[in-house]
Amino acid sequence: MIWIKSMLFVLTIVTVKLIFKFINDYGDKCIASMEELLNFTDYLRTYSCDMKLSYEEIYMKYNYKNDETKKICNKLQEHLIHKKNKYELENFMKDLIHTPDDFNKYFSDIIDYYGSTYSDALNKKLLFTIREMENSMKDFVRSHTEKKNLNNRISILVGCLAAVILI
Repeated sequence: MIWIKSMLFVLTIVTVKLIFKFINDYGDKCIASMEELLNFTDYLRTYSCDMKLSYEEIYMKYNYKNDETKKICNKLQEHLIHKKNKYELENFMKDLIHTPDDFNKYFSDIIDYYGSTYSDALNKKLLFTIREMENSMKDFVRSHTEKKNLNNRISILVGCLAAVILI
């Protein structure tokens, strides 16, 4: 009988710990998506300003790590071609990868100036966009790390409390 109670106690703690791990993984996935969008924006800057390639060529050449980023870049291409509202892209990004609003805003600002400025001005604007996206990502990473640390501490306590109540 003591073995069953001990096993239930341990399994309850592990289960609660795994639930909190999945919550933390959600933020980690968001950070990975933000990093890839940053890399794509830098790739876009390099190849459109230095190599003078079109967006379509850059979109086809880039090596995407996940499908969500490819969908977002495809949506950006559609917005550039059809001159759609950039707020639609922001909402699409928020729904798809759940990134912060300010990060989405900076990425969608590319719609306003891409293809309508000269190479030097485009380079400066894309550098500014990259810098702002990095700042937004740093803020998100800092808050996510704090939440992650808090969740890790709480998960053990909640697991023990749930196990004690259960048994």
